[in-house]
Amino acid sequence: MKKEFWENWKRKTKLEKNAIASLRRAMNFLFANVSRDKIIAVYVKGTFVTREMNKKSDVDIVPIVRDNNVMKKLQKVRDKNREMLKPSELLPISLTELKNNENSKYGGKLKGKPDVFLRDLEYHKLIYGRGLMKSDYPMRTEDKLFVSDLKFTREKLIPLHKKGKFGFQQLLKKVFWISYNEQRRLGKNPPRTWKGLNKFIKNKNHIIHRAYYFRMNPTKNRRLREVFVNRTEKYLEKFMEELK
Repeated sequence: MKKEFWENWKRKTKLEKNAIASLRRAMNFLFANVSRDKIIAVYVKGTFVTREMNKKSDVDIVPIVRDNNVMKKLQKVRDKNREMLKPSELLPISLTELKNNENSKYGGKLKGKPDVFLRDLEYHKLIYGRGLMKSDYPMRTEDKLFVSDLKFTREKLIPLHKKGKFGFQQLLKKVFWISYNEQRRLGKNPPRTWKGLNKFIKNKNHIIHRAYYFRMNPTKNRRLREVFVNRTEKYLEKFMEELK
């Protein structure tokens, strides 16, 4: 691995120490199952990077592999070893996907297009291999990415959540990213942390504040969750109307 960016972290929590051990275990697993010449790069992203993990957080590890066949093989062996890898999650993307900006049929229904990963490339941490260059791959405009995110959340993720197939914490995370990109579209430079974005958005009626509350105070109360989901739907509908 390249320099482990977490080496200089001060006052690591028990959760972080466990996550670091899991990350190293996942990297050993990756190298044991995919030859290094087929791994272009490995990035880490998400709340592990921003040091905002909670007990349900994953360590999102994104291996960039040479082609779809390598990705399929990795996904297959990963799926058989999920429990051993936890809380790390290997989320491979192939060069073929990046070059076409299309997910392969092995990608999974909830996997965003490759340019979603590229959009925030400078915020992900490279821990192995040669870093990617955004300019080498096709990308949608910021506006098209934003509209796609709104539609995907409204038409797929929320219905899946109502069927019990998409977790409440996952939905909160999606609301965070939509809120963050909403602020970017306004020409602002919002923080990429839960605490920072919650403080940055001054409108007390904004959905981010309820999302942050449930992030910090997890609840299994069905009624409270339903109210939040309804508010999220209205928030998304508002943007969809404005963008027509």
